[in-house]
Amino acid sequence: MACCFKQPTVEDDDGPTLVAGKFAADNAPAGHVVNRDSELKSRKASNARPARISNGAAHSGRAPRLSMGDTDDEWHDAEDTMPSLDPTWANSPSSKEIGSILEEHGIKLEVREAPAEGIGRCLIPRLDIPFEKPGDGDTLSWSANPLGQGFRLRGKQYKKDRKKFPSEKPLYDVVHVLAFRSDKQKLDFGELIFGGDVGEIIHGCPTVYIANLMLPDYPPANPLWGKKEKGGPDGPGQHIVVVARMTEETRAELERCGGDVDKMAPEVGLMARHFRAGPHDENGMDMPPHPAPVRHCTKMVCMVADGQQELPMVVRVAIGQGNGKPFMVNKTGYFTKHEGKGYFEIAVNAHNFGQFATNGLRNCHSFFKHLVLDIGVTLQGDHPDELPERLLFAFRAVKPDLHHIQVHVDELDEEAKSIGKGREARPWLSWDELKMPGT
Repeated sequence: MACCFKQPTVEDDDGPTLVAGKFAADNAPAGHVVNRDSELKSRKASNARPARISNGAAHSGRAPRLSMGDTDDEWHDAEDTMPSLDPTWANSPSSKEIGSILEEHGIKLEVREAPAEGIGRCLIPRLDIPFEKPGDGDTLSWSANPLGQGFRLRGKQYKKDRKKFPSEKPLYDVVHVLAFRSDKQKLDFGELIFGGDVGEIIHGCPTVYIANLMLPDYPPANPLWGKKEKGGPDGPGQHIVVVARMTEETRAELERCGGDVDKMAPEVGLMARHFRAGPHDENGMDMPPHPAPVRHCTKMVCMVADGQQELPMVVRVAIGQGNGKPFMVNKTGYFTKHEGKGYFEIAVNAHNFGQFATNGLRNCHSFFKHLVLDIGVTLQGDHPDELPERLLFAFRAVKPDLHHIQVHVDELDEEAKSIGKGREARPWLSWDELKMPGT
């Protein structure tokens, strides 16, 4: 949601990042393709992976990754651009075609309601909708995107040809999306929600990935006068927490290679190095600035798929300027990893975004309830042996009315004190779905 707003920048000739929904440009390759399988075959042919010849030292001598150039706001990845918004909807597949694609992959649309009472109300209900019908969703729900449809990422030869292609199936499947109110920022939702008892480690990689999106809901301080707060601003806001589980295909690739990153597919090897990096402090935290260059590569993308027609023109313009722009999570990213624990968490601290962005977020809170947003996370490949890129996870946030988030994050601790944590204390969580099949 945050990345629908950006600061004005000069765009380069990098070409489209992703195209989907009603905003697909007529002259760009559509993310909603009629025959996705044929497009993926074309992608694989164009981006065939060469045999790896590097050894274990291949990544140790690299120069640090570039982040956001000389800006302190680290708003978006200036090397990635997208066509301007367009009200047309090109090459949209029919419901039958979408259904057949999902069927071929053994995927069905699902409906999972959230509890009506108790702390379980923090769950956002999963109410899947056909991907080509984003306007059909219910307010404050989420819909799965198990194939990563709509996202176009860097191809194998990106550093030479600057071309992007549809992502292959994400490395993780989203299982839960939760929402909380807060008086100040909270970290380590793996502990707060699950008591740290979730997931397992496969060759140094966690099977549960948690993304904690921290959104401010107060006026940002004016940097022209007033003292900057140590550690950045803090105050009331919302937490959108995405919990995803490693796919069987990702686990199979890790085990096929025995944990050797130089034998893995490039995007899986990049993921493994990212997870294994550090150091972390005694609380399991790796805070910015991150010593390990590979921790500088998390990239998020958010795109409006529907609802823009309900917005005032000034808001449409503000959102349109940043729609689909990737942004790096470097200066604003906090990583949590505990030794022996099966989850890894990234906290995206939008409290530390630039004043333009945070003002845009706060002023447009009341309009989010009209929007359907496609959200994806990937690790940016900056070297040929880290490409092509692949989504870590993707999902669709449907009309996220932030003002109707009911549960305060402190209630998690209060409940834990009275009845503890774990399966028995929080049966409203899908604990079994967060386990790898067969374990």
